[in-house]
Amino acid sequence: MSTLGAADGPVREDDLHAYVDGHLDPARRRMVEAYLQADSEAAARTADWAEQNRRLSALFDPVLDEPIPPRLTAAIARGRQRATPAWSVGGWVMRAAASFAILAIGAALGFGAARYLGGDGADDTLQATLPLEAQTAFKVYVAEKRHAVEVPAADVDHLTQWLSNKMKTKVRPPDLAALGWTLLGGRLLPSSDGPACLFIYEDKAGRRVMVYLVSNANNEGTTVQFRDQNGVRSLYWLEGPLGYALTGNLERGDLMPIASVVKEKMRF
Repeated sequence: MSTLGAADGPVREDDLHAYVDGHLDPARRRMVEAYLQADSEAAARTADWAEQNRRLSALFDPVLDEPIPPRLTAAIARGRQRATPAWSVGGWVMRAAASFAILAIGAALGFGAARYLGGDGADDTLQATLPLEAQTAFKVYVAEKRHAVEVPAADVDHLTQWLSNKMKTKVRPPDLAALGWTLLGGRLLPSSDGPACLFIYEDKAGRRVMVYLVSNANNEGTTVQFRDQNGVRSLYWLEGPLGYALTGNLERGDLMPIASVVKEKMRF
């Protein structure tokens, strides 16, 4: 949308969109702000649009910094090899190159959307599947009141031994009591990378968070990353023999101190 002028006139829907997108000049912006102060319904609607913009930016901005997947660069290279000077008649090569570039960009965008929205896709690495599987497990099990876990916290020693055997590495639920979180128990799960398990915690307000663990066969290491899927949020990372995903409905800032304790407590 182009920048709007400062001419007087009623505030229109286009003005509200331009206000959210930062496309108004100062005079018109002041007029819209005065209008929003007097119209709570319009103010709520523009606030929703601004939040939607923020979420979309958080989801897709990281894609801009990612390298193009190797299969796409290989496809581009093959396309260049097939182009020969004999085809360069009437600008045909330039048009073909432009068409190929559009296809490549579309594929790259599809790669990003699949990774960040959880569609079928392109990136099936542990780093990509970890938060998706953790958030799915959270939605399925954490809402359960009576059957959220297979082994309750009262049998933590048995839970630890059982899951350690299945995961083929030492696994013990981290103690989060200092942060106000009480262990409810845990369960074993399958994953695309082998066995996985989870531990569920609850605070005095009845909120729950989950520590999800999956085998990290290649012993890769990553920094802590964040993913938000419709309010289910994960801080996740790979370290040593395991991949970790701290998942809950909490805000990112509330998850961060818990993740810090999990990282510290689970370094065996």
